[in-house]
Amino acid sequence: MKLAEANGMKPEELGELLMRNRRDMEMAQGGSSGGGGGSGVMDSLPRKMIRILATFAMVAFKSASANPRAATLVILVFFSIAYLSISAPRNGVLISRGTTLLSPPGDFLKAYPSNDRFNGLKSSMNGVKSGSLSKIILDEEGHDGVRTIPLSTKQKKTLSHVVSAKKSIPFEALLPSEEELDLMCEKEKESKAFASMDEESIVKLVEGKAWEECVDMAFSSAEDIITARRFSEFIPEPSSRIRFLPRSGLKKDAATMVVKGMGKFGRYGIQPLRVASEVETEDISSVVFYTLKGGHFDGEIKVSVERCIDEDDDTNIAISVSLAIPKSGRKINARLASKIVDSLATSIASSTMTVAKQTLSRRLQSTLYRGKARSRATEKRQIAFNNMKKMEDMARERRRRWQRGNSDAGRYRPSGFRKPEGGPSRAF
Repeated sequence: MKLAEANGMKPEELGELLMRNRRDMEMAQGGSSGGGGGSGVMDSLPRKMIRILATFAMVAFKSASANPRAATLVILVFFSIAYLSISAPRNGVLISRGTTLLSPPGDFLKAYPSNDRFNGLKSSMNGVKSGSLSKIILDEEGHDGVRTIPLSTKQKKTLSHVVSAKKSIPFEALLPSEEELDLMCEKEKESKAFASMDEESIVKLVEGKAWEECVDMAFSSAEDIITARRFSEFIPEPSSRIRFLPRSGLKKDAATMVVKGMGKFGRYGIQPLRVASEVETEDISSVVFYTLKGGHFDGEIKVSVERCIDEDDDTNIAISVSLAIPKSGRKINARLASKIVDSLATSIASSTMTVAKQTLSRRLQSTLYRGKARSRATEKRQIAFNNMKKMEDMARERRRRWQRGNSDAGRYRPSGFRKPEGGPSRAF
């Protein structure tokens, strides 16, 4: 009051003046520290976000206090979804050792045999030498399809269960057509070596040669598939039920097999495998895998391709996959074992035909290219010969006409002197 009266002002006016000065000072301080009015606005955004988050936290806390069971369930669902979204692309969500909830990705399976833990795994068949079980069923024969191999009394002492699948490769699709056979026969008839043979003998010879070429092509393609361990490329849908992936890199001495229903709770089971032996001869190519610890069953898996003679005494190519379980080992469901060998045999046969058709296509394209290149080269040589012959004929005709029209043509000398009539030659 006294201060207002001393300045000739009312108390209300003095109060308004002081408040106005205070606001001006606060705005001046905010502008100098924040670098402008816009910076002050930006400084308020984090504060607003903090207020919003704090509000949500308070609401969630009050809701959780009111409904603790529902809040716990929501939190568990949230963390489960976060765990699945992170683990599924990496390893298929591991439930336990060797079991995944979802189908494991290919990169995880290829890298699985390369880690130190896998390298330290030993054979899961105690007291059984690796590769010995497959030798017992080496000479077993059977027809196409899946069958349980009957065991003798001696075999039952070592083996508990053997299931095998056999598929013949339908390489008849690789045989040449009738027009191609006719062309081949015509080509053979022109050869002097077959000039004394009749037409029927030549046709049989050409057909036999084409059959042997197709057999060799199919057998070579099957060998490539076994060497590359491409056993599950064409397994029917859903393709993720059974997969066989070798160790990544050039060394194919280990692999992993994933089968749906083999793991715990009926989920995907991962079975580690290692190569026991590999054989490559003129008529047989095979590889034997034995199971390692950390899997779901004990035994050996043998994959082989063989040249065999059918009932008509024709050479065929057969793919066979066998699964042998030792007597003292962990068993696998018989239905699941039959499904494994049948799926692998069917896939290998399909892969073999695909590779053989690709080889045949490349060979035909190469033959066609060589034929076209040979015909183009022959045509170019013929054109060059005809042009040269025309030029020589033109030069000969031009000289003949010049000699006919020039009476002094026969006495021409390079020195320029002409031979005198009846005298000695002076030209050099």
